[in-house]
Amino acid sequence: MSLDTPSGAAPPEHEDGGLIRLEEVETTTEVLPEPARHGGNLHLVLNDQYIPEREIPHDYGDRELGDGSLYQHARARWYESDDSGDLTVIQDSRGRDKEYVVLTREYEFAGQEVAVTLNSSRCELGTVSSAGNFRSWWKYNLTLQPVDGDGEIRWNETPTTSLNVVIRPQYQELAKEANGEITENWSPPFGSGTELIVQTTWAEDDQEIQDRALQLVEDTLGYETDVLDIQQDSRRFWKAEVHHRLTEEVADELVHVIRQSSELLARREADLEETTVHSDGKWQIVRLTTDGWDQLGFPILHGQDIEIKLYLPDAPAQYLEYPMDQPKLEVSLQGRPSSGEAYHADRWEQIHGVLEEILCSHMRWADVGAEHILEDEMSDGPHADLLRWEHPEGRRAALREMYDNLIPEIYAEARGKSTLAVYDILHSVKRRGAATYEQLAEDTGLHKGTVRGHVARLCGTDDDPGILKRVTDACTFVTFSATWFEQDAHQALAECYPGDTAEERTERRQERVEERLLKRTLGMTPAQPDRHEDWTDQELLKILDALDRATGGDRDELEDDPAADGSDTEPSSSEHWALFGELSLTAQELAVSLDQEIVQEDHVLLRTDPYPTLTD
Repeated sequence: MSLDTPSGAAPPEHEDGGLIRLEEVETTTEVLPEPARHGGNLHLVLNDQYIPEREIPHDYGDRELGDGSLYQHARARWYESDDSGDLTVIQDSRGRDKEYVVLTREYEFAGQEVAVTLNSSRCELGTVSSAGNFRSWWKYNLTLQPVDGDGEIRWNETPTTSLNVVIRPQYQELAKEANGEITENWSPPFGSGTELIVQTTWAEDDQEIQDRALQLVEDTLGYETDVLDIQQDSRRFWKAEVHHRLTEEVADELVHVIRQSSELLARREADLEETTVHSDGKWQIVRLTTDGWDQLGFPILHGQDIEIKLYLPDAPAQYLEYPMDQPKLEVSLQGRPSSGEAYHADRWEQIHGVLEEILCSHMRWADVGAEHILEDEMSDGPHADLLRWEHPEGRRAALREMYDNLIPEIYAEARGKSTLAVYDILHSVKRRGAATYEQLAEDTGLHKGTVRGHVARLCGTDDDPGILKRVTDACTFVTFSATWFEQDAHQALAECYPGDTAEERTERRQERVEERLLKRTLGMTPAQPDRHEDWTDQELLKILDALDRATGGDRDELEDDPAADGSDTEPSSSEHWALFGELSLTAQELAVSLDQEIVQEDHVLLRTDPYPTLTD
């Protein structure tokens, strides 16, 4: 990737150099331990084309390289290994062969011994032949690789502290190919020489990233950088990350706070992307990406996407006091701003301050304090230096404004015009906290299709939150749309029917089950009861569920049948015959269904000629 924009991204700021917030935002100063800085990237250009070719220490044969820039040092080192047959071929994760030069297997870096490799790939810069054909030049990648106890390289893995340096040409005479179009008059935005794009982890600032890269090229390629060659305006970055590792007990509350941020931003028409993964009874990943953080009171940036993410890593580290599967809360820049520009390295501290503010403010909104912060492999956790940041106020008022209009909706929905079905659904969610469609159907006696329809309406739209929300993973969970809103919902439900008891809810459930059973089998109505006293309500409901699975089932016409979108409706059943072995119905259940006249006898066929004893 090349940076072809000479001007840097410049967030709006006050005359004193501080970043600007929206006018109505008020802040208070808060204190928490400082988050760890995970690392980032740095782009810079060396104007080093003036260095003579004779200073290259590698044997590149009789080729004419033209100069002794860092790019030509890397190119010559590749030619040296290629000519001597000293290239190593490794299959990547996609099964493709890639060639590497192993520069060393014993390199000390950040307290660990690693290998350093060099590989090449085509870049979008090159030359154009007289026939108009584009011929790519190559870029070179210096990469740290972990080694095992025997010094063998663990290919396709990454050391604890990683470092990768991409080395590209920056020559006036080169053409550029992009999206199938060739630009022959391309001009390097920061002058001629060598372009570097450095990515590394666990770096505190841009200077540390630069020093690591320049030391690596000196140690492995024999190129000593003159700092005067660094084109200062070219020093840009577009990746950065901060994090805290936290105790698992606060994960659910952080999830709710992040999702509340998503709802507030959506209501204010910010562009955003939200991803959630819930499995094994807990949240695995919750991710929110947007460039609209200023709408929540944070400083205004320059169209830059920033992501907040809570996740549980898979790999534990045995040598740590706390396992690595504790939740990790991260905030990071996500690529270059939409303008195509990138932040100058001089803004490193300023931009990191915004990332730290977003992270710590979400912790404060979730009532997460220093006592919940853990140490990890690169962080002092609760023992880190204290960070003072400006915490945006007014969030609770904004949430109250967003949800206040839902309280009357709860009363209207729960009281209903002819049925207590919605009230019973909401009461089931209240009791369980989060429930599946199957659990709601079991609690209320309603058909699952009817439950799905009611839930679809109660969940609102993308623009406006509803009383409920769905969390989709291996199965769908239904819960109230905000944590603190549950208290208002519980109070509203209690006020709708203050005398309602568990016994009465059980009776309503039994009545619905019986009505469904009578309607499905004997064509009876509630005025014509003929309940089979030998069978419990649970057994009858089990038979109904088996029939629903076998035949597709129908919605309950005796309850309000809500208009739902296509994704939450189930097709009506039509006449259909199937082999018994294809049905999720046991022989015992079929026998009970025939005995109780739930299934009509003339709807069951049995082939008898192979079994003469059946007709004897």
